[in-house]
Amino acid sequence: MVPERKIYYVTAEQLSLGKRIARALLALVIFIVATYIFNALWRAGKAERFGREDFVVDAVIAAATDFFTKRKGYELEVDDETIRMRGGDWINKSVRRGHIRYLRESSGNWFHEAALKLSEHGPIRTRFLGCVWIPASLPEYEEIKARARSWLVMG
Repeated sequence: MVPERKIYYVTAEQLSLGKRIARALLALVIFIVATYIFNALWRAGKAERFGREDFVVDAVIAAATDFFTKRKGYELEVDDETIRMRGGDWINKSVRRGHIRYLRESSGNWFHEAALKLSEHGPIRTRFLGCVWIPASLPEYEEIKARARSWLVMG
């Protein structure tokens, strides 16, 4: 019997102007705090200081980079044994039947869209190694979510 294989095309992330601004402001705040801590702890006694011009330019670059960054489109391949992402930012991330240890459904907010996150690793390793990302806007989302839930590792 030939395994059933479906390929879905996930389009690039469509962000509203409000979400883009919220992300850029968050990046700006994180950059300001991190730079302040770095300068206070490691450069406090040094003669050369981090100039305001350098700080402002770097902060603007950090915020602008985040403002213009968005998730690219990719293919999602689903068959009887794997769910795999191909292309985009996550090249060849996959989960196998009976090996899913991390399944989280996140609701959308100002910083990201609603999605299902799948991984064969626990929460900490998933944070660093990445996961299969299935946006809730995908028409077959509920079908894929039901399949993934049936593949969870028990225990």
